[in-house]
Amino acid sequence: MFFVVMGLIGGLALFLYGMQITSEGLKSTFGNKLKQFLSTLSKNKLIALFTGIIITLTIQSSTAASTLLVSLVNTGIMSLSQTLSILLGTGVGTIVANQIIAFKVSDYAFLIIVLGFGLKLLGKKRKQRFIGNILLGIGFIFLGMKVMSESVAPLKDHTLFKETLTNLEHIPLLALLSGMLFTSLIQSSTATMGLTISLAMQGLISLNLAVPIILGSRLGTCTTVFFAGIGATRGAKRVIWANLVFKLVGVIVFFFLAPSLILLVQKTSTNLARQIVNAHAIIVISTALIFLPFTGGFAKFLEKTIPKTEEVESLQKPKFLDSGALKTPEIAFYLASKEILRISNAVEEMVLGIMQVFIDNDERLLDKVSKKDMIVDNLSREITKYLTRISFETLSEEHSKEVFRLLYIVDDLEHIGDLIDKNLIPLVEKKIDHSLVFSEKGVEEIRNMHQEVYNNLRNTIGAFALQDQRMAQKVLDQKKYIDSLEINLRKTHINRLNVGIELSQKTSGVHLDLINILKRINDHSFSIARAVVGEI
Repeated sequence: MFFVVMGLIGGLALFLYGMQITSEGLKSTFGNKLKQFLSTLSKNKLIALFTGIIITLTIQSSTAASTLLVSLVNTGIMSLSQTLSILLGTGVGTIVANQIIAFKVSDYAFLIIVLGFGLKLLGKKRKQRFIGNILLGIGFIFLGMKVMSESVAPLKDHTLFKETLTNLEHIPLLALLSGMLFTSLIQSSTATMGLTISLAMQGLISLNLAVPIILGSRLGTCTTVFFAGIGATRGAKRVIWANLVFKLVGVIVFFFLAPSLILLVQKTSTNLARQIVNAHAIIVISTALIFLPFTGGFAKFLEKTIPKTEEVESLQKPKFLDSGALKTPEIAFYLASKEILRISNAVEEMVLGIMQVFIDNDERLLDKVSKKDMIVDNLSREITKYLTRISFETLSEEHSKEVFRLLYIVDDLEHIGDLIDKNLIPLVEKKIDHSLVFSEKGVEEIRNMHQEVYNNLRNTIGAFALQDQRMAQKVLDQKKYIDSLEINLRKTHINRLNVGIELSQKTSGVHLDLINILKRINDHSFSIARAVVGEI
């Protein structure tokens, strides 16, 4: 029995590891295209449903895809109605993976692993290595299936195990709860399906038992999404409740329709594994089709049931932008400027906070710094929309220049936020994850340059707030100094490398990238200062 359990756990571990590798490979290969696809989403429900399928296929997890949607709504990037259609699609996306698992290709697992490993190791192009990673993951998935299937084979003759499964078959609610608990623990309904199919291949479970386990696995995926919503905005919480309602209603309906479902599925194939994945497909697709026409109305219901609160408006939503003021450009510019100062404050906190994280390895503060970028992105988008609603045809030349000046400043502030979120934060995470230790001289140099860049940013924000051209000119005068400082720090770091200082050698890549990004942040401060003095 010990070897059966170890084989089962080992096979499951290989299966989950394969899913992880496949997910990483798919995201690396198609991640950028996926982002572009998301950014150009149509409001058409069927296209949104298809988008959910694509996301799940790319991430290889409907749970992870649902969690991603919670994050997107949390940042205000997507509307609730649009998200609900995509949410239904994430469940449909799991069907493809389960259908592939049902094919008896586990005998070719080692061949797929060899091919994947060969491409990953010998591939000359980046995409070839990523595809190798995908094949490697798929190979491990099938190897895990093979190990699980072979491990449970001795249980055919185990009396207690057979009696337990028989009892479960006669108590479908208990089978459902078992499937839910198992999926909640391993955080993968696909893995639950994989184990169920493995047991079915050995003749250990029937379709009557598999159906409630499938239903339970659907509910089990809700736990991760639920935890992802702790501390999220009300909009994100609506997505979490929608996810639960969709799956709960589908589970209840098919729990009572199980006998009819089983009769229908038995007509689709004589192969038990195929019957199981077909049952899963019918449950998921039917649930999606039932709810898809009503996503708009359901979104309105959720908005009334879980109303907005002040905390949503306070950070990520504009406070000062008033549509009525668009007819009076001077007032609109003043309101936009006040909103820009909110972005400025968030950017300043990000620049200050990232250095504290770098020094102290404070991961909690790192998360706070990253969340600030959500505020910057959302407010930037809203201010840009607001300013571009002003009719340029009726504006004087002076007012037109003011619109461009404000848009220019917003763009620079957003770029600073992106440099921190997308460039500096990954570097600091690398420092933390790899326990990198910088030389004392290296840390001192980075701190000094950061202080100079931070001071310039503060002066830039002050110059914009007060419309103080002399303060802005000080920032402009610092440009050559910061540029030369970055060059000098590169030289001193390279000198330490030549001397053979070990700490400098281990941190060289991160060190040089850090000072380069700080210089780029200063370039954006310089650009804002130019706008303040009227050079743009």
